[in-house]
Amino acid sequence: MIDNFIDIITSKLNTALAALKSNGIKRNYTFEIDCECLKDYNYIDIRDSIEFRDVFKSLEKLKGPTLYWIEIKSNTDNVKIREYFENYSASPSSKRTPAIKKHFDINSKCLYVGKVKKTVWGRMIQHLGFYKVDKTQGLQLFYWSKGLNLKLVVHLCEFDENMSDLISIFEIELAKQMNPIIGKH
Repeated sequence: MIDNFIDIITSKLNTALAALKSNGIKRNYTFEIDCECLKDYNYIDIRDSIEFRDVFKSLEKLKGPTLYWIEIKSNTDNVKIREYFENYSASPSSKRTPAIKKHFDINSKCLYVGKVKKTVWGRMIQHLGFYKVDKTQGLQLFYWSKGLNLKLVVHLCEFDENMSDLISIFEIELAKQMNPIIGKH
């Protein structure tokens, strides 16, 4: 029985990987965030804002499993970034934030690596800090990044639906390559 189960699952995964190898990713998209310019969108839908309207229109087109990483574009000191992030995370009024490794690569240009099985635009709202449920984990950039002159580039790669079960493996492997300074994989 278990052999049959493994054969079925392996066949399904092989088919998905063969399609990916043959066709590549479905779509990619990048956008920039200047954290100094983030306004408070807790009471206004950020998707309707002048600053982010076009970004979210593009993000809403990404419907399948999506792998993403957030690159640090500015010359901001990574130790300072971690210090600001940890101070915010430890504050009693903070929203939920990702776990962090004890040790990190101070030369990394990657802030965070993540994935979603669908609805990446919602995940980006969480990372920016404007999701209404405080218990939902995200970077919460709005709350701690001011004063760092932190500029970021968000890179997103959408995969076909058949990669939904495998996207976590891609996230782990990308995190090994990118060495993000926030997040634990």
